[in-house]
Amino acid sequence: MDGTGEYRLRGADGHTHTAFVNDRSIAFNISEKLYRWRGYKPSFDELPWVEAGAPLPPRTARTRIKAR
Repeated sequence: MDGTGEYRLRGADGHTHTAFVNDRSIAFNISEKLYRWRGYKPSFDELPWVEAGAPLPPRTARTRIKAR
């Protein structure tokens, strides 16, 4: 997969932990199990935790192509 994990969120009340993934033109939350199965980088264990109500970490720097 081309997506990059940005951060992870703790599952509340026994729900599954999730990760926020940025995959070029789309961004989405995905379950920990599916994140690991699809092989996104960095590994799930290396993603920073974000607690409810906390500010989000800075987005991964990406090279952007300028329109001509």
